[in-house]
Amino acid sequence: MNGDRVIGGYTLRRLLGRGGMGEVHLAATPTGGLAAVKLIHPGLASDPAFLRRFEREVAAARRVARFCTAPVLDAGIDGGVAYLVTEYVKGPDLARAVREQGPLSGGNLEALAVGVATALSAIHGAGVIHRDLKPANVLLSPLGPRVIDFGIARLVGNDALSSQAILGTPAFMAPEQVRGEALTPAADVFAWGGVIAFAGTGRLPFGGESPEAALWRITHAQPRLEGLDEGIRAIVERALAKDPAQRPTAQQLLAELVGGTRLATATEVVERTWTGTGERPVSRRRRRRRRWPWVVAGSGALVLALAAAALPGLTARTWPYEAGFADGWAVGASGGGEARLDGTGYELTVEPGWRLWKSAPVREPESGVIVSAQASLEEGEGEYGVWCHGSASSGDRYEFGVSSAGRVSIVKRRMGTAGRVLYGPADVPGQAAAGRVVVECGQRGSEVRLRMWLNESLVAEVSDAEAPYGAGEAGVHAASGATRQARVRFESFAARPVTGT
Repeated sequence: MNGDRVIGGYTLRRLLGRGGMGEVHLAATPTGGLAAVKLIHPGLASDPAFLRRFEREVAAARRVARFCTAPVLDAGIDGGVAYLVTEYVKGPDLARAVREQGPLSGGNLEALAVGVATALSAIHGAGVIHRDLKPANVLLSPLGPRVIDFGIARLVGNDALSSQAILGTPAFMAPEQVRGEALTPAADVFAWGGVIAFAGTGRLPFGGESPEAALWRITHAQPRLEGLDEGIRAIVERALAKDPAQRPTAQQLLAELVGGTRLATATEVVERTWTGTGERPVSRRRRRRRRWPWVVAGSGALVLALAAAALPGLTARTWPYEAGFADGWAVGASGGGEARLDGTGYELTVEPGWRLWKSAPVREPESGVIVSAQASLEEGEGEYGVWCHGSASSGDRYEFGVSSAGRVSIVKRRMGTAGRVLYGPADVPGQAAAGRVVVECGQRGSEVRLRMWLNESLVAEVSDAEAPYGAGEAGVHAASGATRQARVRFESFAARPVTGT
């Protein structure tokens, strides 16, 4: 019923759920992708004090590293409605998965524990407390567990006791949260223990007959952990300590989970062949042996990433990077158009009024990057080019464009905004049919130097010193005019480090 409703430039497609803070919708982004858009309850959005806090907390949430979370992409107020945009994660939440397929065990449970602990480490590292970690806020994506709904958390240590309203889900609250005391990241560690206990047993560790009973047991009774794997039970027990000072930090959880023999145990998960898709009902007896494709996919990436952090030489890339576009570039259709492989090339077909941008499957070198592409406008009119120092999740990027009329521009873009023009649009005579586009994003002190060449001629140069973007991702983009579809073909894409500025 709300397919044509637009909030902050995001077209709402369907309702995903409702909660105490408002509604969550699946939405199409201005660039043609998908996102989850949370509309804050009007009763809160009209409160000036809430809006001030909302803006502060969104700024903190955007600092959270993306790994194992659904990152905050955008936020704002449109027509009196406060909205929060996060990456859309496809997959069931943990509560539903346990309800339908039974509890996890062994490597599956450990992979989940590692993923959620990693997310908490990133959240706490940005100075944020989640406050409402629970199974419904852990999504089991094809790439592993992703923690959501930390975007409205309060800044660590920034709240007076008078503002410590009890927010959260009773069954997973920490004792100090129940008592209305000032919270620390230890409250999230307590919730982590409850989430893992639930995932491994299928039961709420403090019961669920009523919120009042659960809150009493949280503050006065020990958790019920019967049936939880022995290998992880001791860690969960420490996380559920009544005294926050006795709980490990998220980093300590992570170190214990992946250290020593546990790293070998988690790595073994990657080597298994996983079966079962949940298409047929299974008995309760068989559910304990169900294999979990959502968790294992992410556990492999997670373990390899943690190993890479300890042994960076194992994952160093040999430069330059030259695309065979079949090596991981996204393909498929969206509301904004289609990306597809065509022989050895890569084509973006863009619907009227839309913009598509796609990432290369490589991270830029920290020294800066020089990106080159051979491109041509095959159909319609519009703009095309490459981008660098970007993020596929946040939408931040420096975009270098060539229009069908032969004009060039450099734009600093952010998801949900028109972007800030740093250079142009400027005429470049004789370059309307530009074939080779080369750009540089190079660090120079506190600035980023941006340069652009067309067919070996330098055509644009500018520096950005206003909160410049750092090394991230690079890729290609195309945009159509207002009335006609555009089709752009990229014959090649390459990237190499900047060796001097």
